[in-house]
Amino acid sequence: MAPDTSIAPARGSGRRSRRRGVPTPYDFRRPTKLSRQHARVLELTYETFCRQWATLLSSTLRTTVQVELDGVQQYALDEYLGGLPSPTIMAFFDPQPLPGQAVLHLDTAFLMSCVDRMLGGTGQGAQPRRTLTEVETVLAEQFIEKTLGELGLALRTIVDLKPKLHGIEQNPQLAQTGAGTDVIIVATFEVTVHGVVGSATLAMPLDPLSAALTAAELRVASPEELRQRRLMRGRLDDHLEDIPIEVAVRFDPARMLPEEILSLAPGDVVRLPHRADAPLDVVVNGARLASAVAGSRGPRLACLVVPTPEENR
Repeated sequence: MAPDTSIAPARGSGRRSRRRGVPTPYDFRRPTKLSRQHARVLELTYETFCRQWATLLSSTLRTTVQVELDGVQQYALDEYLGGLPSPTIMAFFDPQPLPGQAVLHLDTAFLMSCVDRMLGGTGQGAQPRRTLTEVETVLAEQFIEKTLGELGLALRTIVDLKPKLHGIEQNPQLAQTGAGTDVIIVATFEVTVHGVVGSATLAMPLDPLSAALTAAELRVASPEELRQRRLMRGRLDDHLEDIPIEVAVRFDPARMLPEEILSLAPGDVVRLPHRADAPLDVVVNGARLASAVAGSRGPRLACLVVPTPEENR
């Protein structure tokens, strides 16, 4: 496998490849242990993490940040580590209460760009690919701890995850997280920081994660929780009927050039394209709801709801 921070060339590039119709090779020597349903739940959960992480990065780096999920794949641990470049940034953490160790991998150039911004720089241009200094390591640990906090919030629908950072390793060959044949689930992310594109991967042990997903499926609400939900739903339905909504009746709008609008003066007449025999539109929150004809009721203007032209056909 060629060293690449996306670690995906051996098994396809995840969800984006599937969208483009590119088949993902299946290794019969390592059958997929993650069910399709569990994989879908993980994708939705990690998409939530993408949004939360992008918000965190935007506030930390004071610029626009986009984070996209590139795919969720199953790997053997030695296959995953063998695809990482050296030096690189691997943050090892305990995914408490799940057993085992997990890894958050960040592309070195991406992290150096973030550190540059945290120190007041622009984060633009080529970044050095080297081991971190002591100051950079401290900033990287703070950056990663905040990221793990957002990960715990995103996974709370599956497990009450409380990640605990152990340390940062920059040489994949020195990583000691378990046996090389251990199966892990790897989520790949693409991060764009003000035009600078980087990558990140999150590797978690398969068996504990699958067990947590199964337990989440088996959780059912207690009878009291169901009663409270029905009660709140009934109250919501009752109050919806009493909420005032602004309704407008409008003609077909006229199109004018900017110079024509600026030249308008009191007394000018604007010709509307609305036909005299055509009904008006009844509009609620910008959406057409019905048709009506103009009229009056006593001293007040009013309208009479009539069948729409489509209904008369």
